[in-house]
Amino acid sequence: MLLSSMSLFIVAAGCSVQTVTAAAGPGGSSYRYASIIDNYKGQYDQVLQRDVCVIGGGASGVHAAVSLKDLGKTVVVVERSYRLGGNTLTYLDPGTGIPIDVGVVVFQPLPVVRRFFAKFKVPMANTSTLTPNAPGQPADLSVPAPLYQTTQVFRDLRHGTPVNLTPQEGAAVQKAVAGLAAIMAKYAYILEGFQALPDPVPEDLIMPFGDFMTKYDLTAAIPIVFQVAQGLGSLLHLPTIYVIKYFNLGDINAFANGYLTQAQGNNSLLYTRAAEYLGDSNILYESTVIQANRPKRGGQKQPSELLVSTSDGGVSLLTCGQILLTIPPTLANLAGWDLTPEEHAVFSQFTASTGYWTGLIRGLGKGLNQTVAYQNAAPSSSFHLPVLGPALYNVAAVGVLDDVWWIKVGADTATLPDEQIKMRAIREVQKLQNASGGRVSVTEPEWLIFDSHAPFMMQVRPEVIRRGFYKKLMRLQGGLGGSMFYSGAAFHTHYSGYLWRYNEDVVIPLMVRKTGN
Repeated sequence: MLLSSMSLFIVAAGCSVQTVTAAAGPGGSSYRYASIIDNYKGQYDQVLQRDVCVIGGGASGVHAAVSLKDLGKTVVVVERSYRLGGNTLTYLDPGTGIPIDVGVVVFQPLPVVRRFFAKFKVPMANTSTLTPNAPGQPADLSVPAPLYQTTQVFRDLRHGTPVNLTPQEGAAVQKAVAGLAAIMAKYAYILEGFQALPDPVPEDLIMPFGDFMTKYDLTAAIPIVFQVAQGLGSLLHLPTIYVIKYFNLGDINAFANGYLTQAQGNNSLLYTRAAEYLGDSNILYESTVIQANRPKRGGQKQPSELLVSTSDGGVSLLTCGQILLTIPPTLANLAGWDLTPEEHAVFSQFTASTGYWTGLIRGLGKGLNQTVAYQNAAPSSSFHLPVLGPALYNVAAVGVLDDVWWIKVGADTATLPDEQIKMRAIREVQKLQNASGGRVSVTEPEWLIFDSHAPFMMQVRPEVIRRGFYKKLMRLQGGLGGSMFYSGAAFHTHYSGYLWRYNEDVVIPLMVRKTGN
């Protein structure tokens, strides 16, 4: 254990324990450590004492928990969902067993990605070595579903009507993508994490992405960036740093050299095996922190305490030497936490975030061609990008199952209810059916699976970046006397491989240094 000899307790569930008075605190005075146990005497179902409490069981949290266990630490993961994996979600067809990844689909071929999959003996394939169907031909069931090839057409999905555009190919697009790669290489340090940002932050990274692309005459690449970087909302108005951390130099390299994906098309298998490795006793599913009590002085050696509401309506008390927070650090998510003034001042500046929702539907009726991908486009908008208020990115069949369709919806706000997103998606698809001469099914399409990734891209205003926001955010790492740490997309980017590398290179070494072992 990493707790000091001043450790307060380790008790069986339901036992009453008193607080203690620590010896000399800072400045020589004594102070009383006010334990959560005082307020919840015996009202919790269990007490779990761990070296590290990981809040969030997505890509960052699971990788960190596994890595810390490998180092001999005891860990517990608190996850609000019924499963681990976060944005990684896979639909398994009950009739055929065919898997379809509807969240994270591919990974850049980073060494950390290969290592993590190899640890759990989950086979991967490079997309450049796979041979999918030719457009117009049936899907090859041996190839993961997201690689199903279709013919691309453009439709204004507000009305379902055709938009006269040609797919983004040819010399102009290739030149723009190559030019973008050259500029990205200049700022390659952003893929190490926000701690690598210079002071002041270069204006190229702060200006709106649309202005950045216009400045360097790269606008021919904007439609490709929009389709690949789904979830960023109206990305032309975003500070450039958010866009090129997400659609980055590694993506452009992967266009030529291939991405990695799970060989059978089931990326969730990684998290299933990681959960087995961590053990059921170290994962609290469908659980959230409802109260936190953390030592506020650097000289304190007491553990942090977390009161957790669990799926069965019970309450668990966690005590931990360190906390790793990997969930989006919104004030709503941190209600009940004893935020310091510094934490509150930083997290309250995340004033905007985008929304992203994914799913599969079956039973659209007739009128849509399952060998065609219908890309959403707006005739009168800049670069014909659809207005995401919310809106579908595209409508495309999965190929490996009949009359099953991808649904991917984006919005500039993360606060829209799931039911509103579902209704909007169905309405846009039905307009496409009507405009295509098909007949809308009498019955509503069936949602096979649906998942919200909101809040997706957490962001701050350009002037806040200029004032050193990310330096202040990074100063929170190792705070509260080396007991508080952070990972996840808000601290880097929405990319599993880069988050895992950030854990390995930055977060976990710092956690180890702060414990002295």
